[in-house]
Amino acid sequence: MYIGKARNLKERLRSYTLSPVSPKVQMILKQASDIDFIVTDSETSALVLEDNLIKINKPRYNVRLKDDKKFPYLKITVQDLYPAIYPTRNLKPDGSILFGPYTSARSLKTALGAVKKVFKLRTCSKKLPLSLPERPCLAFQLSRCLGPCQGNIPQDFYREQVQQVIAFLSGKSDFLEKEIEKKMWEASRSENFERAALLRDQLFALREIKKKQAVLTKDKKSRDFIGIAQKGEDAVAIIFKVREGKLIAKEEYIFTTSPSTAKEEIIETILRSIYTHTYDLPAEILIPTPIIEPQTFSAFLLQKRKKLVKIKVPKRGEKKRLLNLARSNAEIKLQEILPTKRRIPLPNQELAKYLALSKVPMRIEGIDISNISGKYATGSIVVFEGTQPQRDEYRRFKIKTIASPNDYAMMEEVLRRRVKRLLEENRPLPDLVLVDGGKGQLSVALKVYQEFNKALPVLAFAKRTNTLYFKDGREISIPAYSSALKLLKRIRDSAHHFAITYHKKLRSSAVKKSILDEIKGIGEKRKIEILRHFGSLERLLAASVEDIAQVKGIGKTFAERIYRYLHR
Repeated sequence: MYIGKARNLKERLRSYTLSPVSPKVQMILKQASDIDFIVTDSETSALVLEDNLIKINKPRYNVRLKDDKKFPYLKITVQDLYPAIYPTRNLKPDGSILFGPYTSARSLKTALGAVKKVFKLRTCSKKLPLSLPERPCLAFQLSRCLGPCQGNIPQDFYREQVQQVIAFLSGKSDFLEKEIEKKMWEASRSENFERAALLRDQLFALREIKKKQAVLTKDKKSRDFIGIAQKGEDAVAIIFKVREGKLIAKEEYIFTTSPSTAKEEIIETILRSIYTHTYDLPAEILIPTPIIEPQTFSAFLLQKRKKLVKIKVPKRGEKKRLLNLARSNAEIKLQEILPTKRRIPLPNQELAKYLALSKVPMRIEGIDISNISGKYATGSIVVFEGTQPQRDEYRRFKIKTIASPNDYAMMEEVLRRRVKRLLEENRPLPDLVLVDGGKGQLSVALKVYQEFNKALPVLAFAKRTNTLYFKDGREISIPAYSSALKLLKRIRDSAHHFAITYHKKLRSSAVKKSILDEIKGIGEKRKIEILRHFGSLERLLAASVEDIAQVKGIGKTFAERIYRYLHR
């Protein structure tokens, strides 16, 4: 139910019995029947154990970071002779260092792109050095990799580039700029012009990146500002990463909490889930409210990362202002995620207005039929909730009872099977049904739903004219600029694509079949040799027994059997 750590277990449990206690503690006390504990050798060990147990057991009353296992990091394999950098979600300790986590795929791509452009570190998984040089890859040809696989890059120079990448990702751009400029002039004076040109390009690219970073503080100390916003069971944390006075990143984290969860517990979750893994640690972490044991986290980071990180609550001045700014951003993000659970999308609202429906259609099903002259006939059902496709609920049908080219009868079969299955499984019927076609398809759909005594809004949507046919005889034209029409087109096109994909699959499977498959003893290998020898079925039919016997792997006995079967 709940996992926590404490220096003094007795005092921790005693705090649960003192009044007043939060509603969450009341629920824990009401439901808990037992307590278990593990003694560790240090507070830092307890911190690691707590993090691992929460991830494994997912206790109901702990704050959990949503999708914390899915956030990617940038990994630098510093243990290799020629280290590589690439995105990873594997946090197992192997000697590499990690930067992140990156909550935005865009920010990760930007960081990795800057590393490739400025420092040209390799991103491949080759084991270097190679015994023989390989053909250079596209990244080398595009000047996005130094190409250590070619065997002409000194190890000490490449290591120097790795250290510069670490400094760059740690936000030390001012220091790095001075170092690169210094080395550029040294290379120039020693007439190593090739290296000087490379360092010059790095310097210019680094300065371009620095131009885009906003200056927030006057001093150069590295700090992280954590802003928290929560409402009900949702909470958001925004982390402003400030390095050398500049904002280099803004990371967003979404949490699942109970309504009575205190902010300090959310902050502890952030410290435990994020800062215990990343290499990029600031000198200070600024938080909005005190936590119970900040020294535990500081001791852990000092022990594991050899870096003293202070955890503070600013009271006034510039730091307080930036912390409030982080909180404001968290509140904005919280407002973005909250309405998604209750909000009715605008396209669905417009659809209800244009169709004069008493209820806004949120669950919409689209139906389409695909066949060629009645052959390989298929049907499809796609399901949209609001404006989002529910792909796990898509269904496709192989037409079983109709052999002739009759779209109406095929649609009738698909709809009847669909409605019957939904009712048998006690699953919800759609709020609106969209059939591909005109008045004929509409009447078929209405007939099927009437058989099951279900009165549902059904809409036919013609492809060529974008005309909508409604069950009361209305022909409706929704304005081209309307989001409702765009939604209907998405549903119709999804149903068509889903049906025709299955139709092509059936047709392809049928085309692969051959009359030779029906002859006993003719396997895939012999069939291929026969078709390759004669080129077509017509030439095979015109061949004699002697001609067939000349095919590789086909003797006279098989040739006679094939000839008799083809001319039976």
